[in-house]
Amino acid sequence: MLTQERPVETPAQAAPAPRWALRRMHHIFARDGRAVVVAMDGARNGPSAGLASAPDAVAKVVAGGVDAILTTIGMARATAHVLGGTGLILALDSEGPIADYGVDQALRFGADAVELKVFPGNPQETKLADLRRLAAQCAAAGMPLLAEPIPVSFQEASAHTVENVAKAARIGAEAGADFVKVHYVGPSDAYRRVTDACYVPVLVLGGPAKADPRDALQMAADALSAGARGVVFGRNVVTHERPDRMVAALGELVHGGASVEAAARTLRAPR
Repeated sequence: MLTQERPVETPAQAAPAPRWALRRMHHIFARDGRAVVVAMDGARNGPSAGLASAPDAVAKVVAGGVDAILTTIGMARATAHVLGGTGLILALDSEGPIADYGVDQALRFGADAVELKVFPGNPQETKLADLRRLAAQCAAAGMPLLAEPIPVSFQEASAHTVENVAKAARIGAEAGADFVKVHYVGPSDAYRRVTDACYVPVLVLGGPAKADPRDALQMAADALSAGARGVVFGRNVVTHERPDRMVAALGELVHGGASVEAAARTLRAPR
């Protein structure tokens, strides 16, 4: 956990949010306006590597100094005693419409934001209408909304171009999201097209676990240099042999401005 003083910045660069929404955003974004979030919703379709014991998994990332976690309502309930005051984003991904009950559920549980995946360009279902309805409910309740706009689908990797990711991020912002979670597509100078075109904070997703954790750190560093405000990494953290150290290393990059080499030393620290 970093102890150095950080300058205070507003997490979002758009118009000021309602008072409660802004307060909740500060539970996710640190005082420097950046965030290290760990996605822990991977077991929503059944057991997932690194998440077998929900309390243990959450305890490890909290020990590493994570700013917030993204998880399901079930895992949030099961880990409330270890999550403590760490930020909580509830994943509202569902087979059907979620706007009618998702915000109320999050408010009752004390979540700091809600998240929804959408698929711009998907010929079958984009879920953008559900995102817009959810955004209206969130605005009325003062609940921040994280949109995860994925061009076409997760499986259609050929659609995950810089141009399409930039378009998807802007679509999420225009639908009413307070911040977005999107793919990183290098090189970093090209990725400026994504961050420059999106007027809400951009967080990059980690995708499949890298064989070498340093590659995940490098991706995070490249995204930050291109204007991203942080990361939402899941498998690259929870499947690491020391999730706490991986979170700490990401914190060194995101909040401490460390080099990849310096952050990687956190992973190699004596046991």
